[in-house]
Amino acid sequence: MSQNVLETHSLSKSFGKLKAVNALNISIPKGSVFGLLGPNGSGKTTTLGMLLGVVNPTSGSFSWFDKGADYHIRKQIGAILETPCFYHYLSAAQNLTVVAKIKEIELQRIDVVLDRVGLLSRKDDPFRTFSLGMKQRLAIGSALLSDPDVLVLDEPTNGLDPNGIAEIRELILSLANEGRTIILASHMLDEVQKVCTDFAVLNKGNKVFQGKVSDINENQSVIEVNAPHQEALIKELDNIEGVLSYRKEGEIIALKVTSHVTAIKINEALSAKGVMLDHLVQRKVSLEQRFMEILKQNNA
Repeated sequence: MSQNVLETHSLSKSFGKLKAVNALNISIPKGSVFGLLGPNGSGKTTTLGMLLGVVNPTSGSFSWFDKGADYHIRKQIGAILETPCFYHYLSAAQNLTVVAKIKEIELQRIDVVLDRVGLLSRKDDPFRTFSLGMKQRLAIGSALLSDPDVLVLDEPTNGLDPNGIAEIRELILSLANEGRTIILASHMLDEVQKVCTDFAVLNKGNKVFQGKVSDINENQSVIEVNAPHQEALIKELDNIEGVLSYRKEGEIIALKVTSHVTAIKINEALSAKGVMLDHLVQRKVSLEQRFMEILKQNNA
């Protein structure tokens, strides 16, 4: 049996001449927190819409849990697609009662999920009195009513203040720790790096990368260097093993190096060549840097 909760096979969607999603092949591991990244118009929401049965694919296919894509299988999936809709004059509990009756879910689940998303004490308060972060937590609570194996979230922290973002981040991590698979589309790269285990990048409807967030730091880092005699420093950089590339960033030179190369090794190698450094800093590559590199490579 596959260890993936979802697999797509050349999944495509066209709107007239516009190819919103083009031959998408992705696999999402069970138990992962999977980030679907891309600039506006890259096809993220259209992809989620197809996976949730809201948008009909033009061609290709997808399968949840190795069982296909029909309605009964999607009952194992909780989702928030775009802006969640609730009645502003109803309380949190009343809104979830409406959702539970539509989905034919036992009403006993309402207090369970309200407690899970930290809103049990506000269950009888009108939705209109909630902050944006509380509204988003209630939306996640509605998606949890069916106790799904997979949670799909479209831009879960969009528009939230730093406190609201932190609340949603902690909630996502705790839900993942329960063994749920979480798929989220986002453009907030720093947050994705904090919560996701895996990610894929879409650009103009095409998947241009898929990998693990942990590999960003493991595969390469950046070491900043400078020396009183910069020309001599640059001359020796081509002879140091593990230096993938380098470029000037203002007054310093940034080296992109493989994972086994440390600042100490760079210092030792240059010292042996008679180059004495007056600046030496090692920094990790962020998801944002990697994301921009991927887009640049695929727009070239």
